[in-house]
Amino acid sequence: MSINPYMTVLGAIFLLLAATSSQALSISLADPCTVSDFPALCRGTIKGQTNVNAATDVAIRELMKRTRQAKEIAEKELKRDGGVATCLSNFNSAFDNLDKALTNIKENDGFSLNINLSAALTDYDTCSDAMKETREINVIYKSAGVLYKMADNCLALSTLVKH
Repeated sequence: MSINPYMTVLGAIFLLLAATSSQALSISLADPCTVSDFPALCRGTIKGQTNVNAATDVAIRELMKRTRQAKEIAEKELKRDGGVATCLSNFNSAFDNLDKALTNIKENDGFSLNINLSAALTDYDTCSDAMKETREINVIYKSAGVLYKMADNCLALSTLVKH
């Protein structure tokens, strides 16, 4: 009985793919931030957490803290209308969405977690857009950009959360 050379090649390819994907899996489990678009910011936020649920929780809590700080700055610069007013409203909305996301982690509700983190991401993006439209490029605009990146990282981490 001889082994077909094609089967040998296919078997070798399968073994290489299996080895590569298991290495990639172990890397992402050791460093959850490998899935994020902003890994340096992510690593600084999660402070060495390797448990993905805990890392996501820590990242969301840090984002809430930074959102609260940005909200306080916006309240000091508030005018009746304009970009700052839009940002203040969106920071409030983002905070509420992040609060719901923390509950989603505890309840193992990945679908709602994704929805709430996506909504927060949109809130920060809307703030940036409003500031650009009114040509108010200031600390609030810059804060919204950082908050957007942090929310993007939270969303990436949430894809690893165990359900």
